[in-house]
Amino acid sequence: MRFNPKYLSLLLFTSSVLYANEVGVDGQVRLRFETFDNMNEKYYGTNPKLGEAKDSYLMSRIQVGLFYRFNEEWDARISMQDARVFGWGFDNTDWYNSEFNQVHSTQTDYFELYETYLRYSSNGFTVTAGRQKLPYGDMRVFGPGEWKNSGKWIWDAVKTSYKDGKNFLDFFYGAMMLHDPDEFSLNDRHGYYGAGMYGHYVYKEKAAIEPILAFKLNDEINAIYRKLESYYAGVRVYDKDFHGFFYDATYVKSLGDYTRLDAQTVDIDGIGYHADAGYHFKPIHTKLRVGYTYATGDNPNTKENENFDTVFGLSDKYYGRLNLFQWTNIKDSEINVIVDSYENTRIKLEYHTFYADEPSNKWLSYTVPSIQNDHYGDEVDLFGTYAYSKDFNILLGVGYFIAGEYVVEAATKNQYITDDNAFGFVAQFTYNF
Repeated sequence: MRFNPKYLSLLLFTSSVLYANEVGVDGQVRLRFETFDNMNEKYYGTNPKLGEAKDSYLMSRIQVGLFYRFNEEWDARISMQDARVFGWGFDNTDWYNSEFNQVHSTQTDYFELYETYLRYSSNGFTVTAGRQKLPYGDMRVFGPGEWKNSGKWIWDAVKTSYKDGKNFLDFFYGAMMLHDPDEFSLNDRHGYYGAGMYGHYVYKEKAAIEPILAFKLNDEINAIYRKLESYYAGVRVYDKDFHGFFYDATYVKSLGDYTRLDAQTVDIDGIGYHADAGYHFKPIHTKLRVGYTYATGDNPNTKENENFDTVFGLSDKYYGRLNLFQWTNIKDSEINVIVDSYENTRIKLEYHTFYADEPSNKWLSYTVPSIQNDHYGDEVDLFGTYAYSKDFNILLGVGYFIAGEYVVEAATKNQYITDDNAFGFVAQFTYNF
């Protein structure tokens, strides 16, 4: 690879460690084996347009970081990440993203610059500038999406934070990094530009309210639209122990402008919310939880664009572990049981039933405009984690999706969809140092 003068700043940044008062090295090695039957990351059924219907592969992710503190107020971090997939049914070029006009693969990133920032802290006030993750709350609205091998959301941003005890208020502005394994990201590799505010106010020991504001912009003309300018306002309220009961609720409203390819601008008018509640059977270390998640899809009979997207949140934890759904155009009723009865072990059994808010909207890589049925299907997941030590963790999980009337009807209208049920298995090993 030809030397790029932009790399000089990275070299100078690394050499400054010689003048640090405190130096530390950390990192993570994560290996995960996944196998799927009758589905892959883009398509559903036995006849995918890309990839394999029965896809088994090994993912590796290595992160190594160097942390150093100059004094009580200034510190810095530089880190690298290498994320690869062996035996995958896709090529990197299969992840060309038409919204950003370039490759964006959330599974592969070769020898990439990861968290690298300079931070100043004084009297509860902190400013962080550089490449960083921005996880907040339960990560439903702001989260790194790290189940994906290279991570979904990593930012080149400036964040300011004020903390007073357990309470804090954060603001950030920056650009989302795109993952192209064949291009080092010191070149122009940004997707959305965005800003956000997240607050956290504790009103009792295990209860808090969290106000949320966000902004998302992509003004580069692409194959989907001319311009997207979205604003979000919402709140999260939770209590983890209300006489043995617990609850958690999030509501977000989206608005803004969506400029179509024909240059017509329509208003954005979406809603997304989630609510769950349950009871903690403390003597047997078991929680029973029920929940409901909703996000609007675009109604083709109105002038507005009602489609609610995932803001900057994760989609790999809450809406079924097979990752067939995101927080958009969805009605998800769920019940789950979490068992912590065994030392260093957690087992979670969950059941979801999924419906579309607007069936004619996009699902995975498909759009079936004339479809009538809205029941995607049902999913059962069983996942368990075991902490062998504080540094070494093991995860095992299985998921089974039962195709609903939507999939059955879609299979009659799209040659790349079949109405078979789907299965997935995952085994993950994580070592932190």
